[in-house]
Formats: sequence, C-alpha cells, structure tokens
Amino acid sequence: MKFFPLSVVFAATLAITSAADEVKSNLRFSNGDRLSGSMDSLTTDRLLWNSPILEKPVPFFLDHVIDLTLNASQPDIASSHEASVTLTNGDLIRGQLVSVNGDIVELDTWFAGRMRFNRLMITDIKIAERPHFIYRGPTGLDGWKQSGDKPTWTYQNSGFHSIVAGSIARDLDLPDECSIAFDAAWKGSLQFTLVFFSDDLSSDRPGTGYYMNFQPRSIFLRNLKTQKQLGNTQNAQALQENEKGRIEVRASLKTGKICVFVDGRIIEVFTDPDVTRIGMGRGVHFINQNTLPLQISRIEVGSWDGEIEQLPDPQRFRQLGMEQQDDPEPAPKEKPKSGRMELRNGDTLPGEVLSIIDGTVTLKTPFREVKLPIERLRSVALKSVDLERCKREGGDVRGWLPDGSSLVFRLDGTGEGTLTGYSQNFGTAVFKLAAFSRLEFNIYDPDREDILKANGW
Repeated sequence: MKFFPLSVVFAATLAITSAADEVKSNLRFSNGDRLSGSMDSLTTDRLLWNSPILEKPVPFFLDHVIDLTLNASQPDIASSHEASVTLTNGDLIRGQLVSVNGDIVELDTWFAGRMRFNRLMITDIKIAERPHFIYRGPTGLDGWKQSGDKPTWTYQNSGFHSIVAGSIARDLDLPDECSIAFDAAWKGSLQFTLVFFSDDLSSDRPGTGYYMNFQPRSIFLRNLKTQKQLGNTQNAQALQENEKGRIEVRASLKTGKICVFVDGRIIEVFTDPDVTRIGMGRGVHFINQNTLPLQISRIEVGSWDGEIEQLPDPQRFRQLGMEQQDDPEPAPKEKPKSGRMELRNGDTLPGEVLSIIDGTVTLKTPFREVKLPIERLRSVALKSVDLERCKREGGDVRGWLPDGSSLVFRLDGTGEGTLTGYSQNFGTAVFKLAAFSRLEFNIYDPDREDILKANGW
C-alpha cells in the first residue's frame, strides 16, 4: 500500500470550509493543514481517509496527524447519578460508581464497560445527580436556527464555534422549571449571552425570555418581556481567571428564582418579582457578542425540582445598586477534610464507603452505618495515599468523548469498531470507536501546543 506524503496530497490549496458548512469529521496535520471527510479504517500507526477532494481513500501515517474529529453521540443512560473521577495526569472520566476501596475505584462506563482505576492515581471523585435530559448535544447544526443573513456558527469537535457576533438558537421545549448546562471556552475577553424561555429563534433580542450576559467576573440578568433589570453580580471570578468553564443556569417560572453556577459553584440567585409563564417561549439562544473565538459544547438541558440547596458566598458588589462593601473578599470555600464526604446540601459527613448496591451507598461513620442514595453525595472520601502519576508510553493518544470525559492511553490495537488501549491508570480496556468525538495523536510533541494555538481549538 502506498502512503502519500503531505506535500503531494496538499500540493493544491484546500477549499476553505465556509461558516455554513457542517464539519463532522476532520483531520488536522502537523503542518497546519486540515482535511474533511470520513475515516475508512484505523490501525496503530496509520489511518485510511476518504475525502470529496481525493480520487480515492488515502492512507496517512499517524506521526503526521495532530488530531482526528469524529461524529460521536452518547446513548441515554438510565441512572440517577454520574460520578466524575479525576486522575493525577489530568484525565477526567464519567460513569456510574460501582465500588470504592483503598486500592481500586470501579466505574461503569458507556464507552468501555466496567473500568477499574488505581487509587494511587485518583485525585478526587465528584458525584452529581443525573436528571432526565430533554436535550444533550450538540450533534450537528440540524434543528438550530442562526440569526442574520449569514451563518456565524459552525459545528465541529462536538461543539458550536463562532468567531463573529451572532446567535444560534433552538426550541428545546423548556419545562417551567429547568436546568441549562454547557461548557464554554473562549479566547481573550468573554462577551457572551444566554437567552432562555425565548419565543423568537431568529433574533438575538427576542421579545420574551431572560437575557443573561456573561463578562469577565460579572453576570447580568434582564427580563426581556418587562425590560426589568434583575441584577448584576461581580462574583464570577472564574470567568476572569480562566478561558473555559462549566456554566449551569436553573430557572423557575413558578417562583421567579434563577440560579447560576460556574464550575459547580453557585454564583448568584436572582429573583424576578414579575415572573409569569403566560406567553413565555421555550427556546434557548447562545449569542457571541464580539469577534473573538467562542465555543459551546456539552449542552445538557433537563428538568429542575426548584430546590435551592446552596447559597452564594457574600460579595463585595451585589445586584443593581452595586454599592461597595468594606468587607474583604471571601476566602475560597475549603474542601472537605480528609475522611469527610460532602453532601448535596453542602453538609459534610465523616466516614468511609462500605458498599454500593443498586444506587445506594452504605457509609461507615463514627456513630453508625448510614445508607443514602448515591446522588445525595457530592464527593466521596478516599483513603489518604501518596499519589502517583502514570508513566508516559510511546503510542499514547488522548481520547475525548461527548460527555466531556477525556483519557490518555497507549493505542495497542484496533478491531471491528473498537480500540484497545493500556494505561497504568486502569490497565487494559477495549473502547467503542464510535464513542470518541476526538482522538489526539503525538500528544507529547513539544511543538504541538504552538500548532494548536495557531489553528484554534
């Protein structure tokens, strides 16, 4: 089989994908070139790629490839909780917690079945309640409407991307009490707006709904129907310090309460005194308000029970008056001490996990055994150990999944729709190839970061 050098394949200038095109699979090469198409096959050192600009499928050596994006989607999972396991090498894996002991943590995953993780390489475990999702995605541009005459959003890497101002919106049939969560990533200064309960998907300023604007450190809220300003908080420090974050908005048309979270931390609880469900739409807009890159991914929309279990920390600036207080900045909230688990309502409980059966966790506390639904926990206490980091292996790749999970493994083999990989973190696992939205190669190349910065995400 003949393997084409990049200079031959890219002798002619590739056609630039327009903003209206939907790129589902894409190859990115070490020289900065991109090639859209579809993958015919993959081995441990090469892939066979099919593209409309190629006469026939062409093989490429993986040592020339930066990453490969694929059209992946996550199946529905019947579970009341989701556990997020963070590893010492930065990997994050999501699944359902099966067992915890001093040596091993077991997760049931949708992409590789049951996985056993080495306790020495786990930094923490977080637990989140898993609501019934109305929408999870995106998986493409279908069903979404963009404002203006010219599309300003594209779809790639399981997310929406924009480098110019404009709105992308969809009717998600929001319930009266809902949760809207998503990952946002940006370059430079954040200038982004979320509109929810909208009745006009074609406009970035619909006549009904709530207009929540995000800027470095601050979040502003307005009722578009009454044009009443509902508040401005300066407590979103993470939006100023980082260029990415997990944002969640919980809103109720019954009580008028609107809560906003950044990276799991409650930032503010707004109240609309004129709340009404009459005439409210059910759409959601994501609006880029400047010409800097913005990415929206891992959108999850579900119901909310209306319960406010946390309150935001005291702030120096609050609501519309924004009168400066003399109180110093609040100290960051301390993590639960070793041997204590945090509950969903913010309380902590000392103890250790004895068993996990059918979604119920049994805890051994200094007083007695306690049984709780696992979704009542926010974190799991792990035995104190000297942490280790897994060894880097030749042939390591990094896989990304639509649920936001990422993991590094040595690519040992490929099968019919599967990848076999090894890591000291979890041993050998067989992954579903269709589960990956992105595969990164040559991840330890010292020039890799410069290539990625030059080409965006």
